[in-house]
Amino acid sequence: MRRVRGKRLFWGLGVLVATGWACETARNPGGIQRDLIPPTMVLTTSADTQQIASGLSFSVSAGDNLGLKEVRLTFTGGYLAVTDTIFNTTVTSFGRGVTVTFPPTSGAGGLITIIGRATDGAGNFTEDTLVIFLVNVAALRVVLLAPVTGAVASTGRNIPVEVSAAQISGVRKVGFLVVPPTATTNPTTPPNDSISYPLPYPDSVDYVDTLTVVATTGTFTITGFAEDSSGRRVTSNSVTVSVLSAANDTIPPSVTDSLGKRVEVTDSVTVHATDPSAISWIGMRVRLASDSSLLRFDSVAVGGNLTDVVRRFSLNLAAILTSYPTSILVDGYACDAAVARNCAFSTVNGIVLGAAKADSASVVAGVTSPLPKGGHIVDAIYNTNRRELYLTNDALGRVEIYNLVTKTFDPNGIVTAGPVPWGIALWPRDTLGNYAPDTIVVADAGGTELSILNASTRLLLWRQALPNFLIEKYSVVNQNGFIHPVITVHDVSDRPQYLGTVCRPATGGTACRADSIYALYSTTPTASSSSPFNGKATLRMERLVNTTDTTQLFGHLFWELAALGSNVSGDTLRIELVRPAIPTPAGPYRKVVLTACAVVTVDIQAFGLGDQTFVRNTGNFTHGFIGEGGNASTPFARVFSYSAKKALTSTSDSCLMGTVVPEAGTDDRDFPRRVRQRLHQQRRRPRRVDRDELQRPHEPGARRQRLDLLPRRGAAVVGHDGDRAQHARDGHELQPQLRAGRSVQPQLRRRLGQHQ
Repeated sequence: MRRVRGKRLFWGLGVLVATGWACETARNPGGIQRDLIPPTMVLTTSADTQQIASGLSFSVSAGDNLGLKEVRLTFTGGYLAVTDTIFNTTVTSFGRGVTVTFPPTSGAGGLITIIGRATDGAGNFTEDTLVIFLVNVAALRVVLLAPVTGAVASTGRNIPVEVSAAQISGVRKVGFLVVPPTATTNPTTPPNDSISYPLPYPDSVDYVDTLTVVATTGTFTITGFAEDSSGRRVTSNSVTVSVLSAANDTIPPSVTDSLGKRVEVTDSVTVHATDPSAISWIGMRVRLASDSSLLRFDSVAVGGNLTDVVRRFSLNLAAILTSYPTSILVDGYACDAAVARNCAFSTVNGIVLGAAKADSASVVAGVTSPLPKGGHIVDAIYNTNRRELYLTNDALGRVEIYNLVTKTFDPNGIVTAGPVPWGIALWPRDTLGNYAPDTIVVADAGGTELSILNASTRLLLWRQALPNFLIEKYSVVNQNGFIHPVITVHDVSDRPQYLGTVCRPATGGTACRADSIYALYSTTPTASSSSPFNGKATLRMERLVNTTDTTQLFGHLFWELAALGSNVSGDTLRIELVRPAIPTPAGPYRKVVLTACAVVTVDIQAFGLGDQTFVRNTGNFTHGFIGEGGNASTPFARVFSYSAKKALTSTSDSCLMGTVVPEAGTDDRDFPRRVRQRLHQQRRRPRRVDRDELQRPHEPGARRQRLDLLPRRGAAVVGHDGDRAQHARDGHELQPQLRAGRSVQPQLRRRLGQHQ
């Protein structure tokens, strides 16, 4: 057993004067009297329920008329520790705030009892007790499942006891307490009220036992308890059982049921029945709410001479209902074991012979499946080849796998996707909508890489290290005849967030070239990003290939989104690509991928995107769609489409800037024509535009049109709802749909105005 004991602390300002007293006589010749006044001790807290992340906080106040010797704090329950504060000088008052902090993996939690004890120099002491509930999902949890509130019993009948306990570091012991212990006997051989487990301790246990009632009247209480691997003991709620006479029983059982207001066809109904003559049958009845016609009536026989019974029944309505939602009425049913065989349906609050009560619920389509280990889902994609749904769980750093055939999760998932898996996409095979049956791409927002995973073996194929892009504002200045460049470098986040995949096939074909599969991805902002990129994302592209050969790698920052055009005022842009994972004799590999020679003018302030910019691809992997979402400082949000049908261009360039400053590198270009769609902040309604078809500026006086990309075969569209774009994906194709106006082609060629 591991117990935690705090350090001894010494406090004080002066020497504590010793006191004496007379010995075994009423006389006191020396005039020295014993100190009989106890000290004071008060424990206080501002909240009786506290989160473990904030620590366990309370205040201690103690005092004595002559001087304190010791203040001791003893912690029991969900946290075990003892701390002593010892005074070696005269201290008559003591007060301080106490905060106990816990490591991230701590199993402390639940009800914690703190006993403060102040002792003076004469040995007088005073105690005060404080109870705080410490919230911790990893703490030991104990629940008494049976009996339940309202249970009754009778002499010679049996009553079930069920205690459930769970703790991530293991449960060492579980059991129950009966008060008074003489009210029942345990027919188990040998009789016991607990069970201990050997190493390694299980993380969850369920202990079931049956007691025989020997009391003839009155009540007794049952409380569950458990101990974790550190010896911390936690108790459950207590249930009081009433002992009644079963002689000449003509009274039906007490019956209650419970279920949600919104249920699925396979959800369960919990029925509780109790009777001093024992329960012989228990069940449930399901009726149609519209006309009370019977849908199901299920019941099971109960053995064991039990006076308190809880059973769970599946609605099992999949083969009965044909339309959803459907309103139903559900009530429990039970019969006792008396000679008269008394039966009853559910009543209000379980009152015997009370008003009948049927719970109403709405049955909806679909099935809800809990995550194997909890967590939080960020993105998902469906693989029709394997009938599997892949979901990124950023909280636990894994990819969850849901099998649509068995309607179950793989308990292990894929744990090699990176510490913070975020966006997810399939691996394209061709531009007809076919993709690899077992390969997925996951963006790791906790690092600077993409993880390529095998969904069949659940293993990592390789990690693609992503480049760092340096966004630079370039200018040439003449300082007293000295001409030199001034380059302002902006630090931006390189951590990927959402992504889609596209491919470029060979000329005239549909199969994706092995060296032409690309990931379109947005980045998630980090605290280190400098203004004006703090809190903003960028849009990028990376060729997916397992190599460190820089001639095969290709990365692109979509600077085209911020380009203002030519002959306009703005900032001259220069971009460098750095690959920290690829060393060279001169340091990490770096390359200028947009030279100042290109004289690209941008508005640096409007360069960044919203901090949750969503990306997905079409089902045929020829286009990508980008929706700006999250927090955006601009008064509008933007939606883009990207076409992989155009060839990438990368041309060498060199020049003398300001006629004397040499500049060289390549000019990588994509998105050959810039389109920016503004969504007014008042409405935030997305407009989706195929940018490759926008060829002419908006004609004055012409009717403005809108092209929406709507899903075909269940595909979801990038949209914007309030301050958050919606993001979903299923690997199917987006089909353009005409929303207004005349023929399609003239509308596609008409550029939308900046405001509608």
